[in-house]
Amino acid sequence: MKTSINSIILCALLTATLACPSRAAPPAGQSPAAGVGPAGMKSGQPVPAFVLKTLDGQDFYLRDYCGEPRGKRFRQDRNILVLSFFTTWCKNCKLEIPVLQEMASAYRDQGIQFYLVNVGQPKDTVSAYVFDQVISLPVLLDQYEVVSKKFSVKELPTLTVIGRDAVLAEYHTGYTPDYQVKLVTKLDSLLGKTAPAVKPAAGDTSAKAGPAKKKGKKTAKGSK
Repeated sequence: MKTSINSIILCALLTATLACPSRAAPPAGQSPAAGVGPAGMKSGQPVPAFVLKTLDGQDFYLRDYCGEPRGKRFRQDRNILVLSFFTTWCKNCKLEIPVLQEMASAYRDQGIQFYLVNVGQPKDTVSAYVFDQVISLPVLLDQYEVVSKKFSVKELPTLTVIGRDAVLAEYHTGYTPDYQVKLVTKLDSLLGKTAPAVKPAAGDTSAKAGPAKKKGKKTAKGSK
């Protein structure tokens, strides 16, 4: 009788194991967000609405800046948004951020706002990085990668330009020094300009750097 009961329990355990999907950690070098989300973001399509916390703990609602406002009691001014998805370990992100800071300063009074969106890292890690790198751009925290999945972020940095109507105007992965020219042209076009507001630094001959593949999440100690 005891043997029969043990056999039943063993069969039940085997059945449950086969029926339940594995929740093992993603392969090395791959983020949980990789392979998740829409097939890809393309210029001309509406962007998904979202809300994220800023590094200083405030709520950032996309609809407070572009697209249909949340209501009459909320912010009504419409802006062009530049969002750059980054992590503290991404070398190409580190190269791109100073360029974006320079552009943000140039476009400050022209209705264009720049934000960094951290992907999958805790607040303390991001805060320390912002302090060490003397980053002045506002930072949004996507610690659980909800927004990066909505925007199909699979490589870093990923930069998006969103028009006042909440329609995607630009989607770019990786970093190359010469991309600044294209970005300036795009922003000036959205502003109805013909001459660029920002000129790339003269004599910039730095080598091109391709997009970085997203890694697994890292803690402040560098472990997964």
